[in-house]
Amino acid sequence: MKFSLVHLSGCHRGETHYFDRTWLTLGADAKSDVPFPSDGRGPVAPLHAELYEERCELHVRNRATEALTLVNHQPINETVLHDNDLIQLGSQGPKLRIRIRPEEYAACKLVREIMQDAREIAAESDLGRVGRVGSFVAQLAYDLRTHASRTARFVIVTVFVGLCGVIGTLAYYTAVTQRAYERQQTILAKTLESARQQQVALEQATATERARVAEHLTAHEVEVRRLLALRNEQRTAGASPQEIQALTQRLQALETERTRAESLIKQYGPAVCMLYGTYGFLEHGAARDATPAVLSDYMGTGFLVEASGYLVTNRHLMEPWSMDKNNAEMIAAGLQPKLVTLFAHCPGQAAPFAVSVVRTSDQVDLAIGRLSPPPTAMPTIALARPSAPPTAGEPVMVLGYPTGIEGLLARMDDAGAVGLIQQARNDLGLLARLIAHEGRIWPLATQGHIADVVPNRILYDAQTTGGGSGSPVFDRRGALVAIHSATMTRFGAVSFGVPVERLRDLIADHESAPSSPSNS
Repeated sequence: MKFSLVHLSGCHRGETHYFDRTWLTLGADAKSDVPFPSDGRGPVAPLHAELYEERCELHVRNRATEALTLVNHQPINETVLHDNDLIQLGSQGPKLRIRIRPEEYAACKLVREIMQDAREIAAESDLGRVGRVGSFVAQLAYDLRTHASRTARFVIVTVFVGLCGVIGTLAYYTAVTQRAYERQQTILAKTLESARQQQVALEQATATERARVAEHLTAHEVEVRRLLALRNEQRTAGASPQEIQALTQRLQALETERTRAESLIKQYGPAVCMLYGTYGFLEHGAARDATPAVLSDYMGTGFLVEASGYLVTNRHLMEPWSMDKNNAEMIAAGLQPKLVTLFAHCPGQAAPFAVSVVRTSDQVDLAIGRLSPPPTAMPTIALARPSAPPTAGEPVMVLGYPTGIEGLLARMDDAGAVGLIQQARNDLGLLARLIAHEGRIWPLATQGHIADVVPNRILYDAQTTGGGSGSPVFDRRGALVAIHSATMTRFGAVSFGVPVERLRDLIADHESAPSSPSNS
């Protein structure tokens, strides 16, 4: 009968011995067939046990009077052994696993036996968890090299190489994913910092505008009271009718100036919409319908004009990444910008309109879009040519949404504003829809004077700020003269807009070549 002994512990730990004999002795005596020199863990008798074959069965007999022999943790005097039984010489002595081998497997271990032996040998070690793992791997490699068949070695090596390939692939994709995540985190950090700086600027500009408007109203009231008092004095003093008429005309001019904003807001306010959009960046080669992992939102203004109901605004609102240094760095790094959403919230409309890009200009900061679904019964702003070109010193009025949602909330009572903010839960898009549903979308008018007129640009000092981009600019007769583009806050808060002639050119180019690309 052929069998093997696998040493799980003791001085031969990790070894496997093969036998083809009918009788075998185990003990501390060097003359034993399997000698066990003392290892300090437990005494092994000089002749501790013997294995022998009888009637085609393998038996084990205890030969030590002063020590025990255990089979499967039970003390025995003599018993029949079966395949996979556990033999232990003494209660603390070495442990052995018996393998009774079929004839065809006499020279090799089965793969399942190699795995079991490596696991049990590692479990018997005094090392920690990490050490047991190392012991398992070392024993597995040893048995594969010395006791496994060629087929088993091939199968194990193939599986091992496959696992290494899977682990390597997972590690590679994990690293790629981590790099993409870190890049998106960098984008998010830059976006948050930019938003923080813009918020500070918006708060400062809003406070400045409020102070200027309050000062203007106070000065207007003082001037009206002064002129009224002067007229009464002159009437009492017997002034000429011409002098009285001159004072009356000055008072009428002041009243006209006071009511001009109210008249324009009433006439054109419903055509001026607040824009809310989101955009982000995709990795190079990403699917066209993919959504960026990090989204940035922004606000602006657009207005409807009579030519086919176009929505007019700035190019940098249709392409919000086009005027930001951080965005330029990300585009240079290979990221692809994508406009995800753009909605127009118009006065008197509870639901927003989706905005699609119709045409943008490469020469000036100007773009036209189209609302979906198409609006019905909504007013538009006329593109009629003004009776006279704008000149320096002429008064103008800007009608838009400076400071965006913050400006709308500032015009609400505190309880209503706080309630909407809590309901929106930090979702700026949802907050815009809630404000629209409450019927609170309405543009703000600011007034000033033209500072200069240059090619493709009109400069004026009418106060506005972030969110006011894309606002219509009117002259004192109510004619559209420019589309607000930007504010130079470091130069006395001077703003500039694109002359309305450039808008007429853009619409004419588009309508004359409807199949042309979206850029002009």
